[in-house]
Amino acid sequence: MVARIVDEVPVYRRLPPDGLANVEHLASRNCRRLTEALRTGARLERDDLRYVAEHARERVRRGVSLEAMLHAYRVGLTAFWEEVMSEAIALGFSRDAALALARRTSELSDDLTTHAAETYVREESRLRAVSEQEARDLLELLLRGEADADTLKSRRVAPGLDLHERLLVVLARVASTTPSPGDVLDLATQPIARALSTGRASPLVAVRNGAVVAIAPAQDGPTVVERLTALHDRMLAQGTELFFGLGTPSASLAGVPVAFDQAALAVSRASVEQPVVALSELPVVQSLMLGATSTMRTLLEMRARALDLGDRELPMVRETLRALADADMNLTHAADALHVHPNTLRYRLRRIRERTGLDPRTFAGLVDLVCLIGLAGYAPETNTGASVRPASSTASGSWTSGSTNVSPSIPASRKAPARSTI
Repeated sequence: MVARIVDEVPVYRRLPPDGLANVEHLASRNCRRLTEALRTGARLERDDLRYVAEHARERVRRGVSLEAMLHAYRVGLTAFWEEVMSEAIALGFSRDAALALARRTSELSDDLTTHAAETYVREESRLRAVSEQEARDLLELLLRGEADADTLKSRRVAPGLDLHERLLVVLARVASTTPSPGDVLDLATQPIARALSTGRASPLVAVRNGAVVAIAPAQDGPTVVERLTALHDRMLAQGTELFFGLGTPSASLAGVPVAFDQAALAVSRASVEQPVVALSELPVVQSLMLGATSTMRTLLEMRARALDLGDRELPMVRETLRALADADMNLTHAADALHVHPNTLRYRLRRIRERTGLDPRTFAGLVDLVCLIGLAGYAPETNTGASVRPASSTASGSWTSGSTNVSPSIPASRKAPARSTI
């Protein structure tokens, strides 16, 4: 039974030796219980199946889904049924007796599977209620650098997770959804946990400040990205789009807080075209920002908040600046890339200078704006990828019009000093 389960159910192939021993122990007890029921003609009573709860709880903690567990039950019980029929033939059962035995075995198998499914759902709900708060508490300790291996073991919310091995921090946020975002985050924790589970270890997953945060064993190769991309596609088919950010794998527990900041920055760069972003894929300038001291990051974040741009304006400003940078500050080429007239681009750049006090037509101004606009799409208070500052309610004027009748919206003291243009 166990050999067939391991061969046909992928998640069971990833279980460690003690996990497989648990599966074999359950299969043995199920066989004895079914055989006794066949011998006596008795029904399978709930009191006789209390042991199933312990094993269902183990499957939940290992990140084995209900569908995978039921698949394993079907595979294992089919093997049991075949052995029963083989024994009946060897003993010379009559046709009617063999059919009766087959029917009885099938009924008992259905009863056992139904009880296992009910037990799994009950244990999952119970463990989720207990572990959600524990997971959030443990996550806060990890992000503050106050947790150790003993703390993790005592919480029992991430079986098999070793804080001395390479750890990966993943942050997921809701890009769009038809249900309530809060409900979606709660529902997404289990699929994310299954996507990051290695079978040997389950990730620590918790909802924090409007995002799902997961700490999992680092896996080599593109496996994690592929799994999260597949999860994104499944959730999107159900009406919810999740974006994922991956930090650089940390060598130890001490690197988790930094990896969390990295994942938060990476998820802010995710898009419909690329829903899963790893930090290593970010531009060099953005990556260098992560190495800044806390004092410098605070200063940069303050400057980012001071930009007189609303949430609705940021995407257009970012697109304009990126096009100008990609075109080596050549206005004609940048305008072609944006599919606008050069005069429209000049007007946009002038508006950006008036609203921010930085001139994007100078090299220094463009670099400053690219960096600060990057921070303006990232909220350090919540680390969920939202804007650093609320949408401006005083923004006025068109960004596409060629009109010059627009009053500067910043004091003269914030105007950029004259610089040489390239």
